[in-house]
Amino acid sequence: MLFGGRAAFFPETENTVRESARILREGMISVYPQLRQAEVEYVWGGTLDFAFDIMPHAGKIDGMFYSVDTPGTAWQWQRCWDRKLRSPILAGRDENPFAGIPFPGAPLGVYNGKPWFLPFAGMWYKFLDWVS
Repeated sequence: MLFGGRAAFFPETENTVRESARILREGMISVYPQLRQAEVEYVWGGTLDFAFDIMPHAGKIDGMFYSVDTPGTAWQWQRCWDRKLRSPILAGRDENPFAGIPFPGAPLGVYNGKPWFLPFAGMWYKFLDWVS
């Protein structure tokens, strides 16, 4: 079983991955209390890939196919993109409805390459989780 979520919005280290695992385990047990005794065998972390328009992007640049910015839903979107991108690669048919959508920049140009705003985004999404 895979269980994931927005546990932390900081660059990953051994300690932040361990803390994220603890937070996610608590969440898993709150959803599935019968798993309280189950062992968690693997945990991992990574920098979240997010476009400023919160949309997935896939296409072809300089002869190379790409699929990026699956906003927090990577594995679900990736299954769709795998099917859509295989077609043009293997058969030459482009069935990608998102091809050519430009990547938007940060609002007001406030992004400088370092994700200083991620803790604020984390607080916002935790608030949205709380009110829903």
